[in-house]
Amino acid sequence: MHHPGEMIGPYKLLEHLAEGGFGAVWLAERRDPIVQRVALKIIKAGMDTKAVVARFEQERQALAVMNHPNVAKVFDAGATPSGKPYFVMEHVPGEAITTYADRHNLSVRQRLELFIPVCEAIQHAHHKGIIHRDIKPSNILVMVRDGRAVPKIIDFGVAKATAHTLTDKTIFTETGQIIGTPEYMSPEQAEMGATDIDTRTDVYSLGVVLYELLSGMLPFDSESLRAAGYAAIVKVLREQDAPKPSTRLSTADDATGAEIARHRVMEREHLARELRRELDWIPLKALRKDRTQRYDTPADLARDVRNYLDGQPLEAGPESTGYRVKKYIRRNKGPVIAAAAVLVALVLGLAGTLGMWGVARTEATNARGAETIARAAEAEQRRLAEVANAKTAEAVAAAKTIEYNAYVANVEMAAAAMDFRQFDRVRQRLDACPDHLRGWEWRWLNSTADTSLAELKGHTAEVTSAAFSPDGTRIVTASGDDTARVWNATTGASLAELKGHTEWVTSAAFSPDGTRIVTASWDGTARVWDATTGASLAELRGHTGPAGSAAFSPDGVGARIVTASLDGTARVWDATTGASLAELKGHTGWVSSAAFSPDGARIVTASIDMTARVWDATTGASLAELKGHTGPVASATFSPDGSRIVTASSDTTARVWDATTGASLAELKGHTGPVASATFSPDGTRIVTASGDTTARVWDAPTGASLAESKGHTSFVTSAAFSPDGTRIVTASADATARVWDATSGASLVELKGHTEYVTSAAFSPDGSRIVTASGDDTARVWDATSGASLAELKGHTEYVTSAAFSPDGSRIVTASGDDTARVWDATSGASLA
Repeated sequence: MHHPGEMIGPYKLLEHLAEGGFGAVWLAERRDPIVQRVALKIIKAGMDTKAVVARFEQERQALAVMNHPNVAKVFDAGATPSGKPYFVMEHVPGEAITTYADRHNLSVRQRLELFIPVCEAIQHAHHKGIIHRDIKPSNILVMVRDGRAVPKIIDFGVAKATAHTLTDKTIFTETGQIIGTPEYMSPEQAEMGATDIDTRTDVYSLGVVLYELLSGMLPFDSESLRAAGYAAIVKVLREQDAPKPSTRLSTADDATGAEIARHRVMEREHLARELRRELDWIPLKALRKDRTQRYDTPADLARDVRNYLDGQPLEAGPESTGYRVKKYIRRNKGPVIAAAAVLVALVLGLAGTLGMWGVARTEATNARGAETIARAAEAEQRRLAEVANAKTAEAVAAAKTIEYNAYVANVEMAAAAMDFRQFDRVRQRLDACPDHLRGWEWRWLNSTADTSLAELKGHTAEVTSAAFSPDGTRIVTASGDDTARVWNATTGASLAELKGHTEWVTSAAFSPDGTRIVTASWDGTARVWDATTGASLAELRGHTGPAGSAAFSPDGVGARIVTASLDGTARVWDATTGASLAELKGHTGWVSSAAFSPDGARIVTASIDMTARVWDATTGASLAELKGHTGPVASATFSPDGSRIVTASSDTTARVWDATTGASLAELKGHTGPVASATFSPDGTRIVTASGDTTARVWDAPTGASLAESKGHTSFVTSAAFSPDGTRIVTASADATARVWDATSGASLVELKGHTEYVTSAAFSPDGSRIVTASGDDTARVWDATSGASLAELKGHTEYVTSAAFSPDGSRIVTASGDDTARVWDATSGASLA
């Protein structure tokens, strides 16, 4: 039995917070090297069976690989003196999402807005290969930061890896033991021994949480469900359809219904009316018994919630034209009414024909009304211009009226085109507006219009990466829709679709000469493609687990390829024939990265088994084992001259190794959180590390001495990179900012402030004069690297931006996004050429 004041490692237990199925959670404090309050979870007394210990280790590793502002972060892990494992995670001083929403009397809209980042966090977990399997309100805690509610997902203790085993201890579900919470459990999860659970089980649980947030009630009564016994629970979940949320609310007793409505600041009847139809459809689609009829991903569920908030048609809604037309008119009530009013003025004051009014009224009831108005106004303007030539005062006044009416019509047409994301038409109509008439509405539309040079549209799932070819003329994208695509970097035209994988494509890269592309996939294979035609040249088959990455050798033509897999191995392949040249076997956990040395003679691999290894790239012989980390190794990178290797680990350290002998040369010790990345400077003399402790650090590469600590971010640092000349560093952080630092002193030079969500990456342009950042706020931004001035906001994506990169000549930028598209932008101004 543990007690307040007890020391667990360097942590002092302060207060018992909660008791779960597998562990007890304590508020604890660490005072050295910094004062830090954390949540510490240990196996509770009497529960230290092998299965529970395995689950606990699974939870620890599952959290360690995730990096999202709405997922509680892991700081440390260890074992108590009695041998019970524990882990230390971010203390979330919050309350269950449903409790928070009711205590603060959040409206339906506010509840939906709070629910969206929850879906995004679970989507992130799925992208990392983790299924939560126990999503419920008590595992979604809401804390307040800077006056803003921030939901955090906790407790991945029953998480299941989608395509890999997280520990070397296999977890079997014993007879009669349910993993999860019955009220929030999917039908397939309730079936004991089910082995084909996938990410859609979390979609189901999210649907239950949304159902409860909206209606204040669960789809199935909790008491009767739990009292029924296991067989009855399975029967209900498999066979009984959930009632509509509006029906559930309407049939509740008067006192319960009134209380639920009060917490949503509405009358009960009004609440039931608001839930009816669309807010019934969304949770019920997530709760379909047949998982193929649910939303495919949490991102799809979040997108439909946004559709509701934005007045767009729902994926969960009917396909009827009537439904979609009604949505358009309701969403554009102001423009439709304004369009009708302008047309009345034109017709009654100038044209005097009822025929035109009849046509315009018909057009105003659909999405084309504003365009008709614009055309009529332009024709009338030409007619009155002739009258104006007579130099009569009346004609001049009429011409001004017509000019203004034409301006109004163009603005309305631009707004209508914006709704359909027809940005070329938005630009066309805005540019047709005279300079002297451009008011606030023109400026607002102009600032929110898409400014991309080209939209790379064709993927049907999240675009995970986008990269330019070596000559900058083409772009390759990888997507969760099982394909990669090649695009013309100037026009955005689709040049080739690389089709053949059967699972998510995790990476895509050009060969050094730009003639071929290699892709890696969760289907366990890599493929080589002709970069011009898209023809499949070779299939690299041999891994028994998902392939996480694939890279060409740096020999000018890319004669070989190295792949890293979750099966615990890396492999070297002939890039022409696809023949397996060597299997790099020795790791006991999945291989997180594999990279060639600069001369292509060796390969370094990093693994969650807490080691890195160096291999002969020709024979596959193991040359050295880099052993010393006490946590998973996130990355391993050669120095520019290939003589050393730097590794980053969740054990809060980085290490420098001799790349030939594997001897440990230096331990980079000082961070208090997981080290997410470690990178050499261009000349190889220094190393920069990024950490979950909100700092970046610069180290002397030969000695490991700490040269500078870059302090200023208020949340974990997601990336850190040197400028091309090595004099500066740019960091990206979950605090929604990026920062530029002096690489010698660590002094903060500029703060790049403007994003409203976490910054996923930041990179210098090839000449070091500019920086591009990608963010969860659906935008990328270009900054002056010296002054920190915002040069351009790259707006147009409708979901988070996963990556942003400059072209080799620095003139363009390519971004990839969760909205299933990539986009190309002018790197200097961000202005559209369309």
